[in-house]
Order: sequence, then structure tokens, then C-alpha cells
Amino acid sequence: MNKKILITTLGLVGLVVLGVVAANAVTADSFDSSSPIIQRLVERFGLNENEVVSTFEEVRSERKETLQQSKEERLNQAVTDGVITEEQKQTLQGRWEEKKAEHQRRREESESWYEEQGIDTEALRTYGGFGMKGFGHGHWGSK
Repeated sequence: MNKKILITTLGLVGLVVLGVVAANAVTADSFDSSSPIIQRLVERFGLNENEVVSTFEEVRSERKETLQQSKEERLNQAVTDGVITEEQKQTLQGRWEEKKAEHQRRREESESWYEEQGIDTEALRTYGGFGMKGFGHGHWGSK
């Protein structure tokens, strides 16, 4: 009995960790040439900067699609297993889309505010993370 609980707990912890990592990868902004990883790869291996950026964006897009498919499969399994109804599944998906749209609206609002204040978030990057894409909760007006 204890072994089953341990295995179940470890499995759930693994899923949570995977979910957090995947969410961070998906919610991160598009890569650009100012990204430290892009710069290091370009400099170290003498690569074309645009090709490196394009490759990172392709991988990000593929991961996003894979995660979306996985999420859909899990929801379908929850319906099949009787955990939720098809209607509840649709309601959940609608709620997630609302939250995504709200996040985008807040981001655009933040970007507009910084622009109205004449604050260059790109210039603030070197001063402790302001404007860094994909980091922090407010994205500090990153594009």
C-alpha cells in the first residue's frame, strides 16, 4: 500500500514539475537577437544570428503544439474516465482561453504604459531584469 502511494506521489510531482517547465517554455516570448543564449551560440559557433533565432522559434512552436495536443488528450481521457463531462471539458477550455486573452490584454496594457512613460524596457534589461522576456510575472513591458 505504501509503495503505491509513493509511486503515485512521485508521478504527480513529476507531472507538476514537467507542467511548470513546459508552461515556462510556452509562455516565454519569442526569441530575439538580444537573448544571451542566442548571442553565445552565434559567437561560439560562428552561426547566422537570424537562423539561430528562427530555429529557437521553430522549436518553441513545436513544443507549444505538442503540449496543446497532450493537454487535449488528457482532457479527452478525463471525459472517457468519467472524471468530467464533455460539457465541463468545453467549459474548462473556454476558461483557459479567457485567461490567455486576459494575460495578453494585461501585457499590451503594460507595454502601452511603459511607452507612454517614455521608458525603454530594452535599455533596462541590464539593470536587473526589467524588460527581460519570459522572466518575472509582469514581463516588465517586454515585447
